[in-house]
Amino acid sequence: MKAFFQYIAENPDYIILACSSAFLVSYFIRWVFRNNNNSDDDEGGGGGGSSNGTDDPVLDLPPGVCLPKDKNEPELV
Repeated sequence: MKAFFQYIAENPDYIILACSSAFLVSYFIRWVFRNNNNSDDDEGGGGGGSSNGTDDPVLDLPPGVCLPKDKNEPELV
């Protein structure tokens, strides 16, 4: 451990490199989280489809196309 500190004291460029790398990585992570508004994301309200308050997925179907209706199953007697 003593040799490590001695090496760093003789080569301070590594401290500058490590600090600048940490700053750039943290800046990039913050930038990604800040600009995470994907317009195609249906859950965020952007894009198409309608949200009816359920956990069902919202499908972006073209106009005039709908999902098939479920048939009522016969009741067992």
